[in-house]
Amino acid sequence: MATQDIVSIFQAFLNAVNNKKWDEVHNHLQPVVRATYNENTESRDQFINRLTTTADKGSIFSADQLTVNEAAQSLGARLVTTTGDAPEGTPSKVWDLILVFFENGKIVRLYQVANQQSRGVGPVPAPPFVPEYAAKASQNPISAAEIEALYRKYIYSYNDGTMPTVLPALWAETISMHGNLVPAVGAVGFLGKILLPVIAGLKYEVDEFVVDEKKQQIAVRLSISGVPQNKNLQKNGPDEKVTVYEHALYGYEEGKVAWAWAAQAFDMRPPSV
Repeated sequence: MATQDIVSIFQAFLNAVNNKKWDEVHNHLQPVVRATYNENTESRDQFINRLTTTADKGSIFSADQLTVNEAAQSLGARLVTTTGDAPEGTPSKVWDLILVFFENGKIVRLYQVANQQSRGVGPVPAPPFVPEYAAKASQNPISAAEIEALYRKYIYSYNDGTMPTVLPALWAETISMHGNLVPAVGAVGFLGKILLPVIAGLKYEVDEFVVDEKKQQIAVRLSISGVPQNKNLQKNGPDEKVTVYEHALYGYEEGKVAWAWAAQAFDMRPPSV
């Protein structure tokens, strides 16, 4: 299946949802579909019901920052939901990160995590909507295997405590994080202050990934497991193991991370004391 075929099929699926052509929507799905939204596993019918509810509100889906692996029949993307008559004080555009897997040209698995920041979840209001990052072509592109290996080296550095030294070595000096330009050293400080206290006691694992060698991009579904020190994540009670999920989308330029989007399916508020 060619890259354009995967993108075209997925766009046709979104068009069918937006136009409420539910017979066409069904035709784009395998008889058995595994779908998840944040932490919730959905059957094929539950997935369609969720789409129906969103479409009935007048919302429109679109996808950008597409990351495609034609050989694996898979793609990752930022899924943008636009609502024309959003209530006052509510953002008219929000985004999620998705990974979609196809079998014989039909969707068989779809993982979706809502970005909390774009929805204004928490004490900070939603920032203005940011369009997709205009990726630059690398003069010295790296292979798909190298992209995967470099990403794993980065994400596993959180597990062994080496992130403060590994990140600056693998990221460009300045990167775009959710559309905001930040120095890599600043990202180390931000992630160390905001993310690490939230996930203390948990370890990252790569569950699913899509590598787009042509675009030098990778989309990942991460599970984060362990016994959380953060009370906000102790959904199974103190001293009990949990698993939470995160999606991320990264672009490489000249072999280093140049931009990133991330969405967490867990409470990102500072830990409760």
